[in-house]
Amino acid sequence: MASPETRNIVIIGGGIIGCTTAYYISRHPSFSPSTTVTILEASAKGVAQGASGKAGGLVAKWAYPQEIVDVSFQERPKHVKLAEEHNGTDRWGWRFVGCGSWEGRGQLSGESGTGVGQGGKRKSLEKTLGLGTSNQEDKPSRKSKGLPNDLTWVREDLTDSYRSMAPANDTAQVHPYLFTTSMLDLAKERGVQLTLGTATGIDRLGDKVTGVTYYPSEPNPQAAVSIPATDVIVCAGAWSSRIVPKLPISATRAHSITIRPPPSITIAPYVLFTEIALSSSGNKQRGVCMWTRRRLFFASKRG
Repeated sequence: MASPETRNIVIIGGGIIGCTTAYYISRHPSFSPSTTVTILEASAKGVAQGASGKAGGLVAKWAYPQEIVDVSFQERPKHVKLAEEHNGTDRWGWRFVGCGSWEGRGQLSGESGTGVGQGGKRKSLEKTLGLGTSNQEDKPSRKSKGLPNDLTWVREDLTDSYRSMAPANDTAQVHPYLFTTSMLDLAKERGVQLTLGTATGIDRLGDKVTGVTYYPSEPNPQAAVSIPATDVIVCAGAWSSRIVPKLPISATRAHSITIRPPPSITIAPYVLFTEIALSSSGNKQRGVCMWTRRRLFFASKRG
């Protein structure tokens, strides 16, 4: 009997899709020790340097497309299973979160309530946001606006309304960079290799794939290098069409801001889809705002 073909799998792209693909391949019941799996990542800084490491890390039953939801929230959700098996709560900040729609007004830095006191000194985050304090007179106002009692990191006086968007345990969150790099580390435990370089093309012989050509991520690469491959999986996100031009994939420009609070501050876990009226122009800014355990993430677009 002929011996089975040795398989060399090359995954182009070290984002969340590339790293989780490598993880699941390396743990498949049919995975052979003779199979090589290589992640080819273009950034010289390593994996998760794009959106996979800087997004909000949201996982939700109500997300789209449905195919992603089916993977994340099956009978035993994949993310829950991963967190249980690999201590995801501590390792990449897995947790369930509240989710709601918040409408209100913005306040520019030149207006009152900036958090800057006399002498130009900035007040503590606790005092600025009202964390750690309670005011009995505020409760009716909070209730009428729909604000949960523990959602204290938005200004009540600037809030017009809040409404819940999903039932409990329908929305969860991970720290995206820590999740992606953890998937890589776990895949490496099963022999997956990481190579840093920019893929320029997929090599073919007839109708068969033979390798991937790339330029190494070094200051002055002398020449292109080829990795032998029997199988190629393109996980390059918005750059995928550079490798396979026929793929109908393009990029969407977006902006985000992250803020890291002091480690001593505990902030309630919520994801807010916001509509903020800017006082200077009256224009409304739509976005999404969420806390992970290590940072505040805010992304916006014009409404």
